[in-house]
Amino acid sequence: MFDENYKFVIVDIGSYGKEGDSSIFLKSLIGQQILNGSFRFPEESLLPGSNIYVPHVIVEDGTFGLHPNIMNPYSRKSSMRDASKKIFNYRLSRARHVTENAFGLLS
Repeated sequence: MFDENYKFVIVDIGSYGKEGDSSIFLKSLIGQQILNGSFRFPEESLLPGSNIYVPHVIVEDGTFGLHPNIMNPYSRKSSMRDASKKIFNYRLSRARHVTENAFGLLS
């Protein structure tokens, strides 16, 4: 996992590249801890310029299950009928690009 500045904050290495992301996540110690609630996320933080507290989350592409600390996009069908869901999916996709960029910088 890494933050908005492309800084890796935790890594779990040890799976084969041809496995799918969701199966690797489910087998990993980090994934198991997140799903069973024992992973120690930082405390909720205020959104800048607001009085709204939000949890720290993992941003993903919809292959993982629902969880309070995992952000999934809305389904394509659902987002086509609701402009706010379409905007959410777009912004979530932009956030996921941070992940792709971090690995690009690493390589």
